[in-house]
Amino acid sequence: MPLVLPDSPSPLQRNKHPAKQMSGASAAWLRPSKPSPPPHALRRIIPSLTTPVASLALFLLATAALFLYSQSAARPYGSIGAAPPLLSPTVESVDGARVIWELPAAGPARAVLFIAHGCRCRPENFWPPSPRCPGCVGLPEDVAITARALERRFAVLAMASAGECWSMGSEVIAAKSVIRSWAARNGLGGLPVAALGASSGGYFVSRLAVKMNLAAVVIMIAEGAFGRSGAALPRNYPPTMFFHMPKDKKRAALVDSNSRILRKNGVEVMELQSLELPLTSTLLSERIHGLDRGLSQRIWNAFKEEGFINENGYMREDGRSTPWKDALVKRGFWKEVSPWADHIQEELNLAYGYHEMTSLHIDEMFDWIEKHLS
Repeated sequence: MPLVLPDSPSPLQRNKHPAKQMSGASAAWLRPSKPSPPPHALRRIIPSLTTPVASLALFLLATAALFLYSQSAARPYGSIGAAPPLLSPTVESVDGARVIWELPAAGPARAVLFIAHGCRCRPENFWPPSPRCPGCVGLPEDVAITARALERRFAVLAMASAGECWSMGSEVIAAKSVIRSWAARNGLGGLPVAALGASSGGYFVSRLAVKMNLAAVVIMIAEGAFGRSGAALPRNYPPTMFFHMPKDKKRAALVDSNSRILRKNGVEVMELQSLELPLTSTLLSERIHGLDRGLSQRIWNAFKEEGFINENGYMREDGRSTPWKDALVKRGFWKEVSPWADHIQEELNLAYGYHEMTSLHIDEMFDWIEKHLS
């Protein structure tokens, strides 16, 4: 069973098939960066060096380069689990809404990042457990976004939806009030505000941008809600990024349609894509702080034995549809794994690349946001 707090929704997960909204389309898209190929310049200079010592030295250099390349190629994305993030959130109620927030430690905040979670999720996913937030869950992709935002001197504010998913009416007005009240109380009233929402939260921030002045909006794994023509959009609708997973072809087509609508209405649009990734034996230990390499290897071995991954290392099914928990129970080490169940589930969903919160390409995302802060 996933670890959940009593009488609280599971921290998992963006629902695989979010509620249908309107349409959407793309401006530019970025694929996961590939490792640089091994250097070829060595081949051009080796023939001109004929002494045994020089030849041996160059051979060793070439071998080392190839080894380093193979190591980097084996890692489809970077480690985020190597060290615990130093986060210190505040949990409180603002205008009747439960919020979690934190100010950057590196210096005065330069902007505010408002975060809207997905269906059946909560703001506690974006911070790890701590004395200041004992109920926090700290899912790896979510925490990585919070940590990077704070590093880049964003004040981060995450708000809980009133129900399992966000509503698009009075709750939008309520969120606007919460953001303004919280910012004023913390001396942030004059700062630009950017909004990021995933799945249901993505639809929500697309509507929030109609009701309040935002510097930029990031709609993750959703196409947003704009109407068939976008005629109701205000003239100052903010620059919009669609950060989605094109393996969800239906969602990708809606993103494409809505991007065209926004552009026709004079809105700047950016598209960022998160693709499926191979599941390696160390992926879980690299992405989840506290999960050791040996356990990651054992889980991966079970996946191979059960046929959950194909010959190229990719997940055959979405993590939600894969009976991986039963497989680990059968092998007798589920008790050891269970504290990380929700964290592992998020990474499996991410690797499948269909519908999940993602911190891949967050630097590209924040670079884009920061261009629109002034």
